[in-house]
Amino acid sequence: MAIQRVLQVLQDTDATDQHLAALELHKGLAQAGCEVRTLALGPGKIGQLATSVPVISPSRRSVAAYTQLRTEQRWADALILQGAHVADVAALVPIPVPTAISLWAEPAQWKDGKRPSWRLMRSARRGSQLIVNNSAAQATLEQVLDARPAFSESARQRSSSQADGTDRSHRTHLIHTGVGAVERAASGLGSGSITDAQLAARRRAAKQALGLDESALAIRVLAPVSERKGATQTLQVADVEQAAASVGMTFIGTSARASTSAQATDELLLAASDVVVVVSCEGGPSVELLRSMQAGAIAVTESSAAMAELIEDHVTGLSFGPGMRTGAPAADSLLASLTAALSEIMSDLSLCHSLARAGAERVEAEYALGRVQSSWLEVLHAALA
Repeated sequence: MAIQRVLQVLQDTDATDQHLAALELHKGLAQAGCEVRTLALGPGKIGQLATSVPVISPSRRSVAAYTQLRTEQRWADALILQGAHVADVAALVPIPVPTAISLWAEPAQWKDGKRPSWRLMRSARRGSQLIVNNSAAQATLEQVLDARPAFSESARQRSSSQADGTDRSHRTHLIHTGVGAVERAASGLGSGSITDAQLAARRRAAKQALGLDESALAIRVLAPVSERKGATQTLQVADVEQAAASVGMTFIGTSARASTSAQATDELLLAASDVVVVVSCEGGPSVELLRSMQAGAIAVTESSAAMAELIEDHVTGLSFGPGMRTGAPAADSLLASLTAALSEIMSDLSLCHSLARAGAERVEAEYALGRVQSSWLEVLHAALA
């Protein structure tokens, strides 16, 4: 039996990294020939995706969300549940079709001591496939599940059933975040793949539109969309701005948005950035980071096991030490580490070129939308066996 209809369910309509990646996945599955529907359990607090993602109930915690989800899933050959909360709602009754549960922030929370819900555990025991977007999350998830008695017993049963091929027990899968290819059409440059020369011309034009110095390297901070803006994030931005000023880079801050529309701002910021900095990395690479690297920006990220597949220090990007969230001395250390990394970029033009090219190639090789959607379909088809 081939999977032809896929229902993907989001927690809400807020534009979190996970939800933005889910929309990319929707696009990839549709390109693979599937009929795809993406719905949200309820509206979000901000609801940036409300115009493109229908909601199935007035609240994601209501009884209506559960009953309507039961109705919606009858249409599908397979389910993709984005997040543990969605899985908890769906697990209230047995799900008769192949199901994949995508987990992003949850493994980091479990590593810190929070326990998975019994509904999520029940879904896994019933055969739902658990998906993570980085190897550190996969290792954490497997450790948490192996520590649960029900899964220890499942592991013993699995060893005895593998010989006759009847194993349908829990498995975890590493599938990277998917991102579509950079196209000239999206940049007003015609059709087909965009070249290095065209990317450089696009960057100069974007800097000019933002009122920036075209001859200076431009840097900006990529904050995880799912994180609330607060004092810690403000401190991160201030430190990156200070590090940029100390090495002679142009910092792209909120003032760059003043003369642009909301829609144009995202594209202009993407196009204008020579360097992007990510300080909080525990959720793995964001769609915005992948798109920036595709467009030729150098990635400078906090050292994190969750980024290991994407950022190889001094090969596909630069890493600096963590510590901002642990107090002033650590923040001073992080500032010094970040400043040293930016100094390397400013002092070595060949390093700039090699990091930008290798980073873009890594994204195309490991995070391309076509490759990622194929992995999702393989997992869902495997659940049919």
